[in-house]
Amino acid sequence: MKTQKTSNWKKGFTFCILLGLTGLANAAQKGLGDSTGIAKAEVRPEVVSLAGQLVKYNTHPCEMTTGPAPLGTHLILKMADGRAINLHLGPSTDIERLLAGVKEGSTLQVEAFRSEEMKENDYVAVSLTDENQTVVLRNPKTLRPVWAGNQGKRQGKQGRLGKT
Repeated sequence: MKTQKTSNWKKGFTFCILLGLTGLANAAQKGLGDSTGIAKAEVRPEVVSLAGQLVKYNTHPCEMTTGPAPLGTHLILKMADGRAINLHLGPSTDIERLLAGVKEGSTLQVEAFRSEEMKENDYVAVSLTDENQTVVLRNPKTLRPVWAGNQGKRQGKQGRLGKT
């Protein structure tokens, strides 16, 4: 009976591939050590109304998410009292199209919430309204993101996401 030998470079190559895949999974967004999102929490935070001028549109790695997306989109709003609010919207791939008409300099009415783990002026958007449209990002009762689909299944078309 013959035994097949695997060369050391093949073993090393396989190990490197597996290590790389593990690293990619660990580099995905996770929120402050949370294993689940706010929509699965027993007690949900209060949703508040905010209004401010959009001064910056930001897409970058976000340490606050519990999802797998590598990039999150944020808006920086300047409030009437001069404070800057960092508004977490969601994964850039899921909401980029929804924000096509939202422009820097516009005034936004926002429904949002925050958790105790978040920085003082950070909020998560539930919906955004400007002079032309309302963009719904989360279910207002459950706070479940619209891109999460029904019962944990992603919806097949981005067209179903919350633009009204």
